[in-house]
Amino acid sequence: MDREKHSETRYAGLAGGMTGCITRFICQPLDVLKIRHQLQVEPIAASSSQSKYRSMAQSVACIYREEGLLAFWKGHNPAQVLSLVYGVAQFSFYERLNRLLRDVPLLESHDRGRQFLCGACSGSFAALTIMPLDVIRTRLVSQDPGRGYQNALQGLTEIYRHEGVRGLYRGVGPAILQIAPLAGGQFMFYNLFGSLAKQLYELPAEAQLPSQALFVCGGLAGLCTKLLVYPLDLTKKRLQIQGFARSRQTFGQHFVCRHMFHCLVQVGRGEGLRGLYKGLLPSLLKAGITSAFYFTIYDSLLLLFNSKGKL
Repeated sequence: MDREKHSETRYAGLAGGMTGCITRFICQPLDVLKIRHQLQVEPIAASSSQSKYRSMAQSVACIYREEGLLAFWKGHNPAQVLSLVYGVAQFSFYERLNRLLRDVPLLESHDRGRQFLCGACSGSFAALTIMPLDVIRTRLVSQDPGRGYQNALQGLTEIYRHEGVRGLYRGVGPAILQIAPLAGGQFMFYNLFGSLAKQLYELPAEAQLPSQALFVCGGLAGLCTKLLVYPLDLTKKRLQIQGFARSRQTFGQHFVCRHMFHCLVQVGRGEGLRGLYKGLLPSLLKAGITSAFYFTIYDSLLLLFNSKGKL
């Protein structure tokens, strides 16, 4: 659905927050798999006998066998709050900025550029807002059973006490660098695929696309943008576990780095180009499914709220 037709933006935050909660619950198991693969120094390969995780199927079986079904929702509580806050911040900021810039002469005839700029700015703002929650979510997912933090609140307190504010914002550099093209590209690709779909369905620009078309457009948008920035996401996760080695004794070699560029170099040297894309398969599945549900549910909720608001 073309975001231009949403003239009312007061429900954008509510719709965005609800959408984030729903999609997070659905996709949390893929997030756990992605983070576990990203943090493993050993190769993700069936032939690697020293690796804890060797494939998606083997990883699912291993996690279930060692930690039980609930392990696939480890870190779900902070992740759910993260999704809620991120959804409210991103979509509210996007809708208002897009409405503001629509009347700027320089951007009037450049819809794609405006959408990218609004998406990039809203994503960066949202990423800064939720960074401490992202750090604790990563550590809860990656800690040994029975070690580490008991819950998110206690974890945040411990991180602040022992590592200060810097600890709560570990990985903020690659997070900001990736979120601008990720969020901006996601909105841009989504609207691009939506326009192409309307041409395919022979619908006018202001028409509502069928739900299945919205799902496909959102999924393609997520896949295209995730491929571009994936190494930065891996770097962010590895920075977030620095200083957390004592609670990760059963996951193999612990990765040590000082900053973003050092991390990228260390991974490239020690694990090769494939190392920068560890966890890509569950990440792409998560990105596609999340984006598909995100935009489909968001557009549907926003239309529902706006229609009720006019009654």
